[in-house]
Amino acid sequence: MNFKLALASIGWLWIVGDAGAAENSPEIPINHVIYIIQENITFDHYFGTYPGADGIPADLKLAYRPGGKPEVAPFHLNKTALPHDLNHSWQAAQLAYDGGKMDGFLWAEWPRALHYYWQGDVPNIDPEKIKPDSGQVESGGPIFNPNITNGQFFGKKAKSAPAGPPPGWVLNTISYYDYHEVPNYWEYARRYTLCDRFFSSLTGPSEPNHLYTVAAQSGGLVNNPGPAVARKEGVYDFKTAAELLESNGVAWKYYDEKPNPRLHSLWNPLPGFKNFAPDSALMKKVVPLADFFTDIKNGQLPSVCWIVPTAPDSEHPPWDSARGMWHVTGLVNAIMNSPYWKDTAIIITWDDFGGFYDHVPPPKVDKYGYGFRVPALVISPYARAGFVDHTQFDFTSPLKLIETRFSLPALTDRDRAANNMLSCFDFKQQPSAPDPITKETKLDFSGVKPTRP
Repeated sequence: MNFKLALASIGWLWIVGDAGAAENSPEIPINHVIYIIQENITFDHYFGTYPGADGIPADLKLAYRPGGKPEVAPFHLNKTALPHDLNHSWQAAQLAYDGGKMDGFLWAEWPRALHYYWQGDVPNIDPEKIKPDSGQVESGGPIFNPNITNGQFFGKKAKSAPAGPPPGWVLNTISYYDYHEVPNYWEYARRYTLCDRFFSSLTGPSEPNHLYTVAAQSGGLVNNPGPAVARKEGVYDFKTAAELLESNGVAWKYYDEKPNPRLHSLWNPLPGFKNFAPDSALMKKVVPLADFFTDIKNGQLPSVCWIVPTAPDSEHPPWDSARGMWHVTGLVNAIMNSPYWKDTAIIITWDDFGGFYDHVPPPKVDKYGYGFRVPALVISPYARAGFVDHTQFDFTSPLKLIETRFSLPALTDRDRAANNMLSCFDFKQQPSAPDPITKETKLDFSGVKPTRP
């Protein structure tokens, strides 16, 4: 059931609800789906104070260590570039999750505490789906195995609990932004649809979650891989959405901003798949981001595309979130300034929690996830205006939307069970006119009151 929440005192109208009538629409007037994946942000970090959304609890405080006094409150961070990356490994995510209590983020980020409190096991990869060069078949392996795990975050196992407060940068895990720091994203939320139940697919870092965005599974990989897997060709042997589209005659491309998009990387796993040989027809559709703008200009935008950034445009600490926001705004503007706007759906999300706090325990659908909430924005002439969608989604939900629109079968149980995001659209509404945001656009947030100062 949908219902309206009018906040006349501040001049905004939010429509808050879950899956609605669009589910039964006889036609879906969307001919292009653009799946933009940025880096390392939780919902609470960007939208935890957004009015009408499920944001940061008013009385929230976290403890420095298990059993400690909750004394650290969330705080508004007024700079958009952090000096430190935060730990977002599988191990840190399990500590942060803390059995669903969502109270372990500070000790998960404090290296000395992580090395003492981590006691768990890391799942093995599926050796039929991932074939590392070395024959090593553990995705995480021992916590200190630098060949497989993201070794920068790990050292020797600590023999005693840490004393004293952690380094100051650890507190950034519980920081948040609002329209002052990421104004374009907040503006998109009030013009279009914001999803506040969109979860990462796996409780861990980038590459396994990026695998879900293209294949609805990670093959059991739960950490960013070391040299036995990373940047290697032919290590992944399971079907991708790209192959599904290709075999059904649906045009697609994967646009990567990095200098060589045909190299396997944490944010672009397709070149790591067996069927993406260097000279294959599939690999020829993994292309530089510059081609996105050329394809729009030449009237050759494919029906489905993924877009991933280079590091400086990614919003991944220590890079500037404001720069990444303007990078994404440029992508949206390119569509708005073209004939493609009239039948396009743009889905913007972020690939993992990045070590940042979120208060909503992710549902556990299997041993891998879901992971923590990430923001998701749906921008389209048919996106519900000012709508906060509470429907449960994850990285396989855009795949389910694509499968629904183009009558394609599911890849795995994950996308088969996923909600298809049609609740974000109203195909009976008057389509929204394109309204690009530029550096000259005067966004007026004078009537907006975030739920925290």
